Amino acid sequence: MMSKLAMFPYYFPEEIFLEIFYKLPVKSLGKCMCVSKAWNSLIKNPYFISSHVSHQSKLRRTNDNNLFFVMTGRHEVEYSLHSDDQEFRKYAQLEYMPFDNHHSIVGACNGLLCLMDFQFSFDSIFILCNPIIRKSITLPKPCLSSLPYKISVGFGFDSAQNDYKLLKITKKGVLDKYVEVELYSLKRNCWKILAPPKYDLYSDDFMVYVNETVHWIAYERVNNEGSYSCKLLILGFDMRDDVFKEIMLPERLRNLPHQSEIYVIPYDELSSIAVIELGSLHAECDIWVMKKYGVVETWTKMYSLGKLGTEPMPRVLGFRKNGDLMLRTYNNLRLVSRDPESHEIDYFGIQ
Repeated sequence: MMSKLAMFPYYFPEEIFLEIFYKLPVKSLGKCMCVSKAWNSLIKNPYFISSHVSHQSKLRRTNDNNLFFVMTGRHEVEYSLHSDDQEFRKYAQLEYMPFDNHHSIVGACNGLLCLMDFQFSFDSIFILCNPIIRKSITLPKPCLSSLPYKISVGFGFDSAQNDYKLLKITKKGVLDKYVEVELYSLKRNCWKILAPPKYDLYSDDFMVYVNETVHWIAYERVNNEGSYSCKLLILGFDMRDDVFKEIMLPERLRNLPHQSEIYVIPYDELSSIAVIELGSLHAECDIWVMKKYGVVETWTKMYSLGKLGTEPMPRVLGFRKNGDLMLRTYNNLRLVSRDPESHEIDYFGIQ
């Protein structure tokens, strides 16, 4: 990498260039790639990308420039980044998306998008894409290839190994016991087979990545003298140690009625998690927050929300920097911001 820096037509020490580039946002780096072949090569270098991610992670703790990834349109889909400010300004339009309508975005981490072909395909095809530097790769096929009933995916980063990983959980039939688990390592560019967890996924469409761990709501079948019931919990997969782990829910949420719905969202700048309990008929929801990640005793019921007008309760997508909630309306799929205390609503005009 240093030999590339020596090609720069400026008389600055290499360390100065690196320090400047490390502090630039990804949008600016994308422009720098057009300056010269040397800069383009540097910014695409895996070592530089890793170092830039580390520097930007530290900067995010002190600045206010959070970004939301937004997909708009139904027939002609557009992708953009929006700043987490009062106006929800468009930060960048993403022009490079190497996929079509047969693919869906199943994960995002450090600016990388993980894409998968439609969920019921015979052979799962995954793509990793960096839309800013306009680079993508198609991953090798998983080890286990058979017609699945349902596929659940978790995508994240292992900082200890400087490695991006993709977890694939395949349910092979209506009977939940037929489950296969595979893990892909970008660093090794290969898949390996893992032992499945003893729990079944309850809401596998809503994966949350926090603290280098992917999270789902899961359940365990409990036999009470011949009568079976389901005990809910949070199932996590630690990207550092490649192991599943359990996080207990608040006692009230461990045995929900069938009419209710529950899912996980990130909380407090991705340092912890929150759980959304959606009541019957989607008329209201309660928001429970784990104030200290991994400590069951810190679960706190923070907010209760009612629906907006005559519409069912919107989908809660996450918390904004100012503490407001980002919501997606049920019927017209509009993005709105809601103050959970005053219940004031801001409509962004995005759908």
